Amino acid sequence: MKEYISYYFKPFFLATSLFFLLLLSFQYSLIVDGTEIYGWKVLKDENNIFTESTLPKRFYKTLRKPSTVVVRALVNHKAQEERTTRYLYIPQIDTSYFVVKVDGKVIGSFGFSEDRTGHVWYQPFLFQIPEDFKTIEFEISGVYEIGIDFPVKIVNGSQRTKYAILHFLTVIIVPLSAGLILTLSIILYLLSKTTSDIKRKIYLSLSIASFLGHLWMFDLLPFPTLGTLHSFLILRKIFTASAYLGFAFLIKGIVNQYFDKVRFADKLMMILNLLAALSISLAPSNYHLKILTNNIAFLLFVNAFYLISVAVKTYSPTIFGFVLFFVLTIIHDGAVLFFSTNMKLLSHFGIIALFFGFSYIIVTEYRDMTVRITTTYLKSIMDPLTGAYNRGILSELRLSPKDTIVYVDMDKFKMINDNYGHEIGDEILKLLVRTIKNNVRTSDCIVRMGGDEFLVVLKDCPVSKAKQIFSKVQNEFTNSHELRPVFSFGASQYNGSLSDTIRAVDKLMYEMKAQKSGHKI
Repeated sequence: MKEYISYYFKPFFLATSLFFLLLLSFQYSLIVDGTEIYGWKVLKDENNIFTESTLPKRFYKTLRKPSTVVVRALVNHKAQEERTTRYLYIPQIDTSYFVVKVDGKVIGSFGFSEDRTGHVWYQPFLFQIPEDFKTIEFEISGVYEIGIDFPVKIVNGSQRTKYAILHFLTVIIVPLSAGLILTLSIILYLLSKTTSDIKRKIYLSLSIASFLGHLWMFDLLPFPTLGTLHSFLILRKIFTASAYLGFAFLIKGIVNQYFDKVRFADKLMMILNLLAALSISLAPSNYHLKILTNNIAFLLFVNAFYLISVAVKTYSPTIFGFVLFFVLTIIHDGAVLFFSTNMKLLSHFGIIALFFGFSYIIVTEYRDMTVRITTTYLKSIMDPLTGAYNRGILSELRLSPKDTIVYVDMDKFKMINDNYGHEIGDEILKLLVRTIKNNVRTSDCIVRMGGDEFLVVLKDCPVSKAKQIFSKVQNEFTNSHELRPVFSFGASQYNGSLSDTIRAVDKLMYEMKAQKSGHKI
């Protein structure tokens, strides 16, 4: 246990710190200074969904069929003493359409009165109100629910910052995250096309899970209309079922990624999530869909604790941190719903974090793939003995007339191999390449052409400078070994054709050899 605590302490600390920072940000934006509106009088209730004639500052009803209520509140006249710009702050309202009136005049609305099939339950609203008024009236319509989850308040301009923070957390981050998750899904899909069969199945599962998570995020977005009641039901089925289908594919992907075999518990969790998605797809009405999603929400808790148990066994601190953040948001929302506390739900942030945990897998896979590709590529173009490039690099060289080509060939190298053995000969070849590397730039290129012959490309280097460099190399090389080996070289400016330039420097190199032996070529 101590080993687990020590190993996961850092991700535990970061995940819990981030969770509490998010929680405090929401609480800061919700606790505003202003006049609370309460004592809503019911003016119209077309389907008698409320039994009371006066409603409290917070009220909520699940609807069996689409309904509309109209409520009005008398304003505390003390709020009118300050002659400053004031606003009506609505932190959250469950509705498909609503309109706000002050003394009978419309100051704000959401949705279309013609069809009243919009969908909003998470975002805040802020409407400017007149200096003097007596009543505030709400007309609220809902397809499957109606409610005001947080007290409506009259606030002054100083509280707009808190509204902006809440707006950012609920309106800006959600679609931005949905777009990023969709991008992640596409990347995972493309990654599945470039890996082995086992990896392909893993990344395809994670890609599908990410795409389904992207669809689930749409349930948080405000829609002024979702068409007809039938299309409303179909779209909400897609949004909510995607969450559970996403969990099924997520479990499949993670288990296949980190474990050798799929256990019974893994299969059971996937089946439970698939059954939850299936039951949602069979809901006959928006009311039954709402009741069903409330009743199967316990599966989110089961998923949360199952995933944390799996995350611990992955021995990946990064995956553990993302999963822990998700579990904390699920526990938070469960407590909020059970105790009916006045707080915003956070579980979708946990799901966002969970899917962004996939980015770590992508980065890891990309890093490993890059290492494998780089290693394979280097093996294909590098001479394993000397560390110089082999002839395969010649086709990739980009040369200019400013470059100098130097051709190097050992003198009497066969005699060294014959008299002292190939091990000594190999040692001398490695010494030659090492000496050249010490005297040229990293941008220059050393190519082993075969045996004891080397081609050196000096970028942006005049011939005269090249001759100086290799005279120095010759001196260091000869004095670095007890056999005092020597080489000959030819240097020439690149003339536009690599093959022609090589023939030219090869000829110059043999001329140097001839001069040393006293013969003419």
